[in-house]
Amino acid sequence: MDKALILHGWRWDSKENWFPWLKKELNKKLFDVYIPNLPSTHKPVLEEQLDCINVYSSDFKEDSLIVWHSLWWQLALAFIEENNIKDSLIIMVAPTYDKTIKEVWKDIAWESYDYLVDYNESKIDFQKINKLNNKFIIFLSDNDPYINMENAKNYYKKLENVNFVEFKNKWHFNQSAWIYEIPEILKYLPMDDLTKYY
Repeated sequence: MDKALILHGWRWDSKENWFPWLKKELNKKLFDVYIPNLPSTHKPVLEEQLDCINVYSSDFKEDSLIVWHSLWWQLALAFIEENNIKDSLIIMVAPTYDKTIKEVWKDIAWESYDYLVDYNESKIDFQKINKLNNKFIIFLSDNDPYINMENAKNYYKKLENVNFVEFKNKWHFNQSAWIYEIPEILKYLPMDDLTKYY
């Protein structure tokens, strides 16, 4: 494993939150790190963002690392599904899920709400993804104002080989909560060490 793709969250870019820190730490471990600035993050269109990261698909066919934050669960899983990415480590930090948009985000993302609803209309083929032998690790915080931990755990149990890591007082894992590093991500590298967590 020597390549990593990091997907920054909604309304952020690659220079914010803990993304620069993670890129630096992975570079130290001799990873080639791809951390694109996704287009139209305020009013996202899934196809546009997928086109943006599909240019890297040949480097992520297997044995790679994909890390993303918050709203881009559709993007990351669609990327994995469409490109048959296998035998890789997928770390999901405070990932949203289908009901989150309609139940929670309407009040906090009103100017983007219609875009986010459309963005999440795409159906993910979990059955196909589960055949690709990836390892999923999901970070959840007990006081995340946007993500209900128990609901998220129930939703992402659709994935096989999934491990939930629960945190206290990490809010939404972003700089609004003064989080500029998530050293726990590094705990799960390299892939050879993952068997003890499952």
